[in-house]
Amino acid sequence: MNKMYRTNKLLLSLTLLMVIALALSSCAPAAPAATSAPAGEATEAAATEAAQATEAPVAAEPTPVVNEFGTCADPLILWHGLTGTDGAVFATLLEQFSKENPDVCLKAEGLQWDIFFQKYPTATAAGSPPDMVIFHAAEVQQMASQGLMTPLEDIMYKDGTIKKSDYNSSLIDQITVDGQTMAVPFDNHGWMLWYDKKILEDAGYPTDAESLPKNGAEFLEWAQKITTDVNGKHPLDAGFDKDNVQIWAHSFTWPNYTQPTTLWQFGGGVLAEDNKTVILDSPESIAAIQYWKDLMYKYYVCPPAIPGQIWAGDLFKNGRVAFMWEGTWTKGMMNDNPDIWAHTGVAFINSLAPDGKQAVKFDSHVMVIPAGVDEDGQAKAKVLMAWLAKNGAAWANSGQVPANLAVQASLDEATYPSVVLAAKQFNAIGRTDMASKYFLEIQTAYQTAIGNALASPDSDVAAELKAGAEAIRAIVARP
Repeated sequence: MNKMYRTNKLLLSLTLLMVIALALSSCAPAAPAATSAPAGEATEAAATEAAQATEAPVAAEPTPVVNEFGTCADPLILWHGLTGTDGAVFATLLEQFSKENPDVCLKAEGLQWDIFFQKYPTATAAGSPPDMVIFHAAEVQQMASQGLMTPLEDIMYKDGTIKKSDYNSSLIDQITVDGQTMAVPFDNHGWMLWYDKKILEDAGYPTDAESLPKNGAEFLEWAQKITTDVNGKHPLDAGFDKDNVQIWAHSFTWPNYTQPTTLWQFGGGVLAEDNKTVILDSPESIAAIQYWKDLMYKYYVCPPAIPGQIWAGDLFKNGRVAFMWEGTWTKGMMNDNPDIWAHTGVAFINSLAPDGKQAVKFDSHVMVIPAGVDEDGQAKAKVLMAWLAKNGAAWANSGQVPANLAVQASLDEATYPSVVLAAKQFNAIGRTDMASKYFLEIQTAYQTAIGNALASPDSDVAAELKAGAEAIRAIVARP
């Protein structure tokens, strides 16, 4: 690839990412603000987070979290978006790496994801990329298609430094483009079920994971007895006050994970396995979103998915929701609230489908070498990537699951109960998101459609999903 062509391609990539970021930050689709990830979580690109937000004031650019280890003229430069509680754990890992590799000095910058996705393509287009970056597996296809990544097939995999067989096969497929594996997985993270044992006990239900509802019908039966208004009445009781609910059975959480998980459980989705055929308006997909709408507006066991709703984590901390779909990183919240953790159960995500089909979305923070990094930078990045891949057990302190299967198996269940359970769940029923070079645009389109479908009791789920599907068909029809 000649230099002029490559520069133009990178500038086009930069323009596209900036347009997406600006579009998402300047308009507010109907997806509710309450479904955004809580502040500090570093689990998705901020461009996709912005798609969940209502209009927000312009704020000063956050100061990067910088960690430097060793002193030299040409340190290994690493950019990442791990700025929440997981950022502190990551810093301890880098410190340990530095102690074991004193000949490699390191400067790591933790950036808010929106800043990261502006700075990374800008620096790459300008010919001054960092030596290594960390973002998400779901974004690899799009980043690779825009010329922002160096393939790692020869650098990391060909000589056996990293073995693909050490990782979840669906994850490896997601980060492989035209036969070239583009990244090294660092962790697995995603949805699991957190439930309040005290609420279940008070409602007369068992609290062991094996006894939880197995399908949508069973869950609804539990939900109608669990949900309680301020007067102690339940939805099936005469005089139930749907506008003043004290305890909810469930809460619609971050769309990035809740929507794909539910669609897959019902046998639907956004794209079929070929990543080209749009199935957002299939009967199965419509049934999945209709189920959530009915929970909200027909049975009144879940808060409406509208702007201003309280985040599920805050409801959970205050004993106001029984079942919470939230991320592996929620263990950080539990560490800070041991009184809540004392009566919290963790389980595989519960199926809402009629037949009890199980599926759950998981993603991965992946390690990447940007396009344009010289051989010296690649060599330094290779050392750090290999070390992080093999020393990921400490990363479990963040609540995330180390990506390496052998490291997962080495974790002590008594020390990391939620992490060990999450690892089993992702390996048993986990699915990665669509592998499309138009990932961000497609995600915005389907989340807007589903947000519109859940915005009010009068919305037409089928019509909204059809509109979203048509928009996505236009996107995937591009060359």
